[in-house]
Amino acid sequence: MSTQKIWDIHLTYDGPVTEEFLQGAKQLAESIAQEPGVVWKIWTHEAGTNHFGSTYLFKDLEHLEAYKAMHIPRLNAIGIEVVSDHVFDVMEELSQINRAPVGTSS
Repeated sequence: MSTQKIWDIHLTYDGPVTEEFLQGAKQLAESIAQEPGVVWKIWTHEAGTNHFGSTYLFKDLEHLEAYKAMHIPRLNAIGIEVVSDHVFDVMEELSQINRAPVGTSS
């Protein structure tokens, strides 16, 4: 197992997905790209619903926990409810067989 960690988070957002919302999300994405320990993030949305999600790869658990402690209150402050979140170890050898972008050089 690697020291890298996956954070999988599922959210609900009941507001409209407007151009203003998307611009705010873009600014948030640019901010997240600068966060220490974030290797990558995938944004997800289930079409036709208020279900959103994200899957992150973090350098290690310490960075993940620091980010999570800051990010969940930030989401709540803009009306986004966290439905569930899970922290996973990366099974690096198996993941690399399936071309996952993980590894100690990330």
